[in-house]
Amino acid sequence: MRQPGKAGRHVKALADQYARATIRKRAAVVDRMMIWLLAAEWLGMMVTAFIVSPRVWNGDQSGVHPHVWAAILAGPLFILPAIAIALLNPARQATRHVLAVAQMVVSILLIDVTGGRIETHFHIFGSIAILAFYMDWRVLATATAVTGIDHLTRGLLWPQSVYGVLTASPWRSAEHVWWVTFEDFFLLLAARQSMRDLKAAALGNARLYWGASHDVLTGLANRRLLQERFDAWVDSRPGAASAILYVDLDRFKQANDVLGHAVGDRLLALVASRFRAFAGPGVTLARVGGDEFVFFRTEIGSPDDAKAMGQKVLDSLAPPFNIDGHEVLLSASVGIGLYPEHGTTLRTLQDNADRAMFAAKSRGRNHCEMFSPIMLQRHGTVQEIARDLSLAMSRREFHLVYQPLVRGLDGQLNDCEALLRWHHPVHGNIPPSEFIPLAEESGMVVSLGDWVLTQACLACASWQRPGYPAVAVSVNVSAEQFDQSGYAEKILRILDDTGLSPSLLILELTEGILARDIPRTRAQLARIRDAGIRVALDDFGVGYSSLSYLAELPADRIKLDRTFLNRELLRSTAIIESVVQLAHRLGMQVVAEGIETNEQRERLLALGCDVFQGYYFSRPIPAAEVSALLIRTQPESSVAGELEALNEAIVTASDAEVSQITSPEPELVA
Repeated sequence: MRQPGKAGRHVKALADQYARATIRKRAAVVDRMMIWLLAAEWLGMMVTAFIVSPRVWNGDQSGVHPHVWAAILAGPLFILPAIAIALLNPARQATRHVLAVAQMVVSILLIDVTGGRIETHFHIFGSIAILAFYMDWRVLATATAVTGIDHLTRGLLWPQSVYGVLTASPWRSAEHVWWVTFEDFFLLLAARQSMRDLKAAALGNARLYWGASHDVLTGLANRRLLQERFDAWVDSRPGAASAILYVDLDRFKQANDVLGHAVGDRLLALVASRFRAFAGPGVTLARVGGDEFVFFRTEIGSPDDAKAMGQKVLDSLAPPFNIDGHEVLLSASVGIGLYPEHGTTLRTLQDNADRAMFAAKSRGRNHCEMFSPIMLQRHGTVQEIARDLSLAMSRREFHLVYQPLVRGLDGQLNDCEALLRWHHPVHGNIPPSEFIPLAEESGMVVSLGDWVLTQACLACASWQRPGYPAVAVSVNVSAEQFDQSGYAEKILRILDDTGLSPSLLILELTEGILARDIPRTRAQLARIRDAGIRVALDDFGVGYSSLSYLAELPADRIKLDRTFLNRELLRSTAIIESVVQLAHRLGMQVVAEGIETNEQRERLLALGCDVFQGYYFSRPIPAAEVSALLIRTQPESSVAGELEALNEAIVTASDAEVSQITSPEPELVA
């Protein structure tokens, strides 16, 4: 497996580390072997000098034989210093050369001590063979150079010192140097080949380790390497503060469905690149799931350091990603767990950071939350809620509220969006962001969605009054509902049963639902629209540029996602203006969601938005309030003022009253 780009460079660097570690380990072993060998050779050389030298020396015998002195002094002059260097600096390149020089000088001196006996020349070859254990051709080159210089010099000037025979030809020294070099040449080749084999093995091991410890798509650490880094940190710095940041990309699945998995993979790689740019030293960045990332930061001074890093995560995703002309907009939810305060094992920390991340999502996404023990209690509550979900419908614990949508030009009520609420008998109002995912997991979302559609149609039918403008109702549709065969026929049966005109029903679908199978979606939408039912593209522009789908997917309106209001003014203004112009050319209405201030309303009205929705006009209200609102308002008059008064009444109501009609706003399908 060949890793391209940065991954390939990381693998090569890892292979170099493996090779260097192997060489150091081998060199340390050979260093110890050379230390013992030199010590033994020094002792043997002194014994040899006392026994052999007097019998082969032809000169004056008075005093101690010079070869004996040479053998004795060899220790302090070069053997002991070489041993000391090896002990103080093991496995170093310079140490290997020092030991090589010392070993070859011992071999050369042994020839002199024995009076130049020819058999002692084999000690030269033996020494070179021992040095070959280093698998370092440079050490062999040093040994060869020392031997060659010595033999050539002494063979020319003192032939007897090499061979012990005065009549020996000086050229015999050149011959001996030739044989040493010849033999050493093949050892050198073998050493180089062994080094290549070692590096190839190291590269293979590095690739295996990289593949087992890294995410192939992004090149980030995976769960295994994250665990290794965490364990190593805890072992080296027990009790030292660190933090886990659990990051989940908001609505990434929708972008993946619309743009395709290939583009989604490229998007994940770009996200990883942005995260890596600010992670810095002391931070392990890992991908632990499809769109889930973990930052493990060591050496944090305070919880504020972890929060600051969480904010960096959010800030890094704010600029759009450009992929093949698509401007992809992403945000994330971040949960933080602190070591050792929130857990002493990686699993516990990740679980707690994960709970904090879900708390951030429940706040409306694009937030960062620190774990607290209260979240553990909440986790138990969620499990209880999951068990009670199947009974909630039979107990009639669900109800609908409706958020008005107002036309921008005349202030008239245009339609109302049906929003599902659950009032649990023990836990009170449960946010849709918590129970809708549970309904999707359990398969209840289809039956729950059918109930919502039926109740919304009944309510809308009750709003219609002679002489008054018709008020439509918009209902969110889940992917599981839309994918049903015969879904269009089911809607028509519900309309027939409730007596609502098809023209007063608006189905809201996200682009992620519509763009998964364009031909099938187009056929399904055609049947729905041919029946007179209108279709809206909800959360338009979340996570990806959707302009190319406006012409392909028949729809009557688009709802700009509220995140456009929170982004850079100039950039979002340009995008909104382009979307509005294209939508109007295609005969579509444009709805602006999340309006909370008059400045936002005026800005989007100037950009050409047709319909407005948000807390500035009204929070979600019961169906009866919609009927009362229509009764109190003349057919031709604006309802904006009435809605504003109603909204103020809701804001000043008690918490219990407000919770009955104003739960967090995620719809039936998130």
